[in-house]
Amino acid sequence: MKNFFSTLIIASLIFLATASPGQAQEQTKTSVTQPANPLDRWDPLGGFNRRVYRFNANFDRWVVMPLVRGYRFIFPSFARTGFQNFFANIDEVTVFSNSVLQLAPKKAVGTLARTVINTTFGLAGLWDPATRVGLKAYNEDFGQTLGHYGVPPGPYLVVPLLGPSSLREGTGQIADRLLIWGVEYAILGDLQYVFSALYPAEILVSRNATNFIYGELGPFEYELVRYFFMEYREALVED
Repeated sequence: MKNFFSTLIIASLIFLATASPGQAQEQTKTSVTQPANPLDRWDPLGGFNRRVYRFNANFDRWVVMPLVRGYRFIFPSFARTGFQNFFANIDEVTVFSNSVLQLAPKKAVGTLARTVINTTFGLAGLWDPATRVGLKAYNEDFGQTLGHYGVPPGPYLVVPLLGPSSLREGTGQIADRLLIWGVEYAILGDLQYVFSALYPAEILVSRNATNFIYGELGPFEYELVRYFFMEYREALVED
């Protein structure tokens, strides 16, 4: 997801940079009305969102990325891959549950099989033998489930520390996190509270796997991130 997201942004910037003024004038002459700017999106919380975006950019630059660089220095590549697999295996709980809610039996059965194989033969998910035997990893969450049943995304929302979201996706993130905590408590009991302390580590591992760097996309970075996030989420709903 994250690599795909970054690739789309970079591709769009290349397209915009290579379009010549002559081409733009030619398009103006041949069209009666200009199409709306595709980057324009409904953003009633724009003032708040932009302030949070700047806060997130500064926090990422001065706090998160130094931690990521330290993480990369301390742990070798194979260990970082193992940690990423471990948290991805935990997230399979939400993938399975939302596949069931969306009445998608193929995804549900495949995800359940992945979870069982990776939890047992993959040493609690540190290794990913399920992928090696051809079991595909799916991307489903409660935000997609709401969209599947026709709930609109609502206004765009930039969440402090977590980044791009929307009213629908934010609601889905809360529901998915509560589900994971509930499953952990059912399995681990009071040890769940200790296990939940790993959440900041999950954010660090996730950030390490993300290629996006704040400030590298030019003066319209906020609009580009907003556009591609909303488009990507709608593409996931339609998948």
